[in-house]
This record gives sequence, C-alpha cells and structure tokens, in this order.
Amino acid sequence: MGTALETVGSLELLQEAYREWPLFRTMIDNVAMSLAKTDLRIARGYLSLGDREDLSQLVLDEMAKTSQWVTKVVGGEELLSNKPVLNRAVKLRSPYVDALSLIQLRALRALRSADQTAETDPEVQRLLLLSVSGVAAGLQNTG
Repeated sequence: MGTALETVGSLELLQEAYREWPLFRTMIDNVAMSLAKTDLRIARGYLSLGDREDLSQLVLDEMAKTSQWVTKVVGGEELLSNKPVLNRAVKLRSPYVDALSLIQLRALRALRSADQTAETDPEVQRLLLLSVSGVAAGLQNTG
C-alpha cells in the first residue's frame, strides 16, 4: 500500500480522494487500523519463523512506508489520530493481545522445533489454538 500511495506522487490528490471517495476512505481507514494494531517487535518474531531475512526486511520496509503515507493522507500525528475512540481502544487492548501473541510465537516455535517423527505435544497444540482465538478476539478480527 505504501509503495502504491507513494507512486501516486501527489499528497493533495490522495487527500482529496480520501475526502471524496468512500471506498478509498474505507480502504485507507482499514489499513490504518491494521497497522495501528501491529507491534513491530512481534511482527519481527513472526517474520523470523520464515527464515527469509530478505523478505522480512521488505515487509518491514513496506509497513513503515505505508504507515507514513497513510498518516499523511489522513492527517495527524499518528495512525488513527482521526479516530480517537478507536485509537484508545486499540491502545488499551494492545498489552493483552501482545502477551497472547508472544505465547503464540512460543507455541509455534515449539511445534516447529519438535522432532518430525515424534508426535506433537497436545498441550502445545492446544496452547497454539487458544492463543489464535485470543488474539483474534483481542484484535476484533481474524488476527
């Protein structure tokens, strides 16, 4: 998204589209909400599971670029600054969702490091499933 917004090249045009086009406004607002719910430290943890530092860096760079452009298009100092109630709700839930995400990362790492010939520990599987449900509930989307 950040690269696409940057390619347009005109902040004024993008701001006008945000004001005038409901579909564009909804798309930008959804991206802003998703990015506001993202913790970079945790995102790095998930990305490290893929063992592709080159792709991980591309994702992180695009996230940063997207955050900058969405903030410029919407106006304000930070993501969701134009939606104070949502901004507050996201900030209040973040510590709980972050804790669940860290548990989820731990479970994923345990499952990946388990001996492929051995049966996977059912408690680790249960922990993973519970953490997925918890993160989705905390984020109020699929997580």
